[in-house]
Amino acid sequence: MDIKKTVMAVLPEIPELEEVDFSKYSTPYWSVLAEFERSGRRGLVEFQRFVEENGEGTLVGRLLISILQYLLIRYRRYGEYSTVKPAVKIFITLKGWLNENGYEGDWLKILHSFIGYLVDMMPAIAEHEECDVANAYLTLIHSLTIEAEDTFTEEYYAELEEKASSNLRNLREKCGIDGETAKENGKGC
Repeated sequence: MDIKKTVMAVLPEIPELEEVDFSKYSTPYWSVLAEFERSGRRGLVEFQRFVEENGEGTLVGRLLISILQYLLIRYRRYGEYSTVKPAVKIFITLKGWLNENGYEGDWLKILHSFIGYLVDMMPAIAEHEECDVANAYLTLIHSLTIEAEDTFTEEYYAELEEKASSNLRNLREKCGIDGETAKENGKGC
């Protein structure tokens, strides 16, 4: 089975996944993924319907977490920039899916555990992307750090917000983009 083709069948909404090396990706959900790919259906909504028909609705969230972890490991271990934009997109997709399906507590666990990885990716995004794209990604990550800082009491999250805010200000200064960060403007998520 071609894992990249299978992942793309579930997440065609994230075309950047085509650039990711999935040769080391391992998941206990192979059989379900293979069945879904053979079904000819495509997209996350169709995948959710497919697994719900088979009584495994929570598998969607577990699969998204599995892919997110793989992308973060590839970035952290090998410095593969190709994993960065898909990781951010899967993070946001996961936030939406968990909150829409009544797993708000699980979203908070994901935010608590993984927001630091996204903040670490900010300089690479600023370096590799055009100003408008970099600004969009960095603004999004910064807003997530505000959510984390507002939600969790540990000092670590205030430090992450400061780091994200600094990265965003540096990018905007470099690119000549006017605007304050959400926190400076008094607006959070």
